[in-house]
Amino acid sequence: METLTYRKKLLAFIIKLVKKAGKIVVNANTDLSIDEKLNFKDLVTQYDKAVQDYLENSLSKKYPFVKFLAEEGDDFGKVDLSGELFIIDPIDGTSNFINKLNASAISVAYAVDGETVVGVVYNPFNKDLFYAIKGFGAFYNGKKTVVNERSIKEGLVGFGTAVYYDELIEKTKQTFSKVLVNCNDMRRLGGASLDICYVATNKFSAFYECRLAPWDYASAMLILKESGGIITDFDGNELTFDKKTSVVTGNQKSYYELKKLLDD
Repeated sequence: METLTYRKKLLAFIIKLVKKAGKIVVNANTDLSIDEKLNFKDLVTQYDKAVQDYLENSLSKKYPFVKFLAEEGDDFGKVDLSGELFIIDPIDGTSNFINKLNASAISVAYAVDGETVVGVVYNPFNKDLFYAIKGFGAFYNGKKTVVNERSIKEGLVGFGTAVYYDELIEKTKQTFSKVLVNCNDMRRLGGASLDICYVATNKFSAFYECRLAPWDYASAMLILKESGGIITDFDGNELTFDKKTSVVTGNQKSYYELKKLLDD
């Protein structure tokens, strides 16, 4: 039966793996093989695939009974979400990686019956490590994280452009206009898992995007919740792993401020 000891050992193993996988990313050469997925904005490289293969192979050897939901595959919508599940984004921020912005992350979540109970997000370029176990807090480079109560007027609001979905361009522009005049300033960094972790660590007061996939938020949502933050879709519903969805996040003050602007 799954226990806290089990989860702690799993967390330690995942952290070990993402650090090793990070070397694949950091040491990538300039000869990238770049393919399109949904369109010319939605890209994948051989390194996305290499990191995913490494993580899946390593995890499946030690935990052969756990299923996988990963970005670089064709299993979205086909995986049974009940029981134990690893949710993987091998390189969150592939465009950043391609353009050498050094702002990408490896994200691995361990979920049980559709709820993340262990989450790890790692930026291999600056070695920022975020992690959490459900019920036992979240940590950033070994130090416990707790959200403050800074309003959006006092802090930065991170946002995503849902760039893969042309039908959301106008909505994204509208939300940007509403939020910009009501916050200190806005930032578009290009990796949702890091953006959400930045809310957990008070670098951002809030973050939102009109559409994300489960692997974008599966790990970071636990880190934010365990830091005392809030994350839902634009309608206030809990996030699930069976569909792509809007996402709004914040602390106990900024979340409601941002959500109201998105509702108007």
